[in-house]
Amino acid sequence: MTYFSAEQPKFMSKSESDKLFQAQLSKDGKTLDLTAMHLEEMGAKDVSNCEFIAEINSLEFGNNLCGSKGARHIAKSKYLTNLTSLNLFYNRILDEGCKHIAVSDNLISVKNLNLSDNEIGDEGAFMLAKFLPLFTNLVRLDLRYNRLKEDGKAAMREAQKVMSLKHLLLDKDEGYGIEEKGSRTRGGY
Repeated sequence: MTYFSAEQPKFMSKSESDKLFQAQLSKDGKTLDLTAMHLEEMGAKDVSNCEFIAEINSLEFGNNLCGSKGARHIAKSKYLTNLTSLNLFYNRILDEGCKHIAVSDNLISVKNLNLSDNEIGDEGAFMLAKFLPLFTNLVRLDLRYNRLKEDGKAAMREAQKVMSLKHLLLDKDEGYGIEEKGSRTRGGY
């Protein structure tokens, strides 16, 4: 396994990568925060195959540039079936990676899904919108800072209407003073 830091490449064995991942677990063992560790595709594959992640409910994997293949590894992981929060911001998963997430049977317990800043276009949005109703627990979906055009955004809004998704973030100015469907914020906040 090779993981790249800003300075120089690091070469790790499976036991070394397992230790690295375990060191990033929260004290209660429920959150694994691997944000900005430059793990790329191989890191996504390695973490997806770690048995100890079966106990986590939150995976923070933002800013690792894992690409669509890394997203596929995460989506297919048999150990991530208990996740309620998956943060994949800035990983360049593209439309292909979005498709892997959309059709995953292993991620249907997710309540919070962050796919922001991943170069996802309308094709990925259409696929996600098609399968979104299967994500019956999903409450918040962040798709800001992608390449969605009006057709992709419209498809996502239509999918939102047939499910319990309360927060759908599509535009970069959304998310600061979020309102639930049918509610108003007080004091203009």
